Order: sequence, then structure tokens, then C-alpha cells
Amino acid sequence: MNLTDIEKCLKADDSIICGASHSLAKQFGWSVLWTRVLTIVGICMSPTIGLIGYFVTAIIMSQKKSSL
Repeated sequence: MNLTDIEKCLKADDSIICGASHSLAKQFGWSVLWTRVLTIVGICMSPTIGLIGYFVTAIIMSQKKSSL
């Protein structure tokens, strides 16, 4: 896997793990690539808080989708 494959994966419009970054990016009109990059950086800098925040966001975004 080279750098372009990783970039394609991060830019993809489908979810990678829970879809929290993709959902946030689409809701606020942000770039999916940079939202995922910032999520990864946040998790690497503080794994406990980053992962808790990620999964809380995933739960909230999934409830928002199901209520529509």
C-alpha cells in the first residue's frame, strides 16, 4: 500500500470504522480527508479522550441518521 492508496482510502465517501468523521464532514461541509486526518491526529495525541470522543460522535451521528 503506497501513499496514493492511503489518500484514496481517506477521501472515500463511505465509512472506514463507524463513519463519524464522514458524517461530521458532510454535515458541516468540511473535507472528508482533513476531517479524518485530524481525527487520527487527535487519537494519536490522546488515545483515551480521542477514542471516547470518536465513539460518542459515532453514536450521536447514527442516532441522528436513524431519526430522519
